[in-house]
Amino acid sequence: THTHTQKLVFEPRPHFSSGIMADHEAPPQACGFNAMRRLTPADRAAIRETITLQDRKEYFGISVCPITVAVEEKMEQISGVVSSELLADCWDAGDYACARCGHVLYSSTAKFPGPCMWPSFRVGASPDALHENVVEEYNGYTCEVREIYCNSCRLFLGHMFEDGKERGDTSPDAHWRHCVLTLSLLFRPASQVAPSEGPATES
Repeated sequence: THTHTQKLVFEPRPHFSSGIMADHEAPPQACGFNAMRRLTPADRAAIRETITLQDRKEYFGISVCPITVAVEEKMEQISGVVSSELLADCWDAGDYACARCGHVLYSSTAKFPGPCMWPSFRVGASPDALHENVVEEYNGYTCEVREIYCNSCRLFLGHMFEDGKERGDTSPDAHWRHCVLTLSLLFRPASQVAPSEGPATES
């Protein structure tokens, strides 16, 4: 059973403050902010009573592929209440696996400080890590947008946007920005990743 007892390294993202996005940043509805604003205190309490970091069965149960607007909003709300920004500001070395099936999705070496409340990655851990669906239109974005799912169990992860260079990724390889729901991920520190499971870092 996974627990979040390990010591994590947290650093603030330089261009994100108090849940308010600057005019030049991505539309807030794409990052879960509007979905969170629609929750009442009673809604938040009800979510906390049924879903925790240790028990995510109900969260997993509502995920569908392809995702719908209603389900996406619900998953954003649940992730925001239960996990908040737990992993967005974590910079420990390790892997990020699917919280439902354990399939390795991302390496910490592909992580960068993106503009939204969820973790941002530039690329999957391997060519077969993710399943992608192209989106015709998403919240007014002019760049290409794709839905992303675990390629093993099809758990909904979030979206990838072809705007990494403009949204915080300073790597020479910057291109895509994967915005991934925290509750869909399990972080595994490098010290806990066996060599046979694949590298915890990548070139």
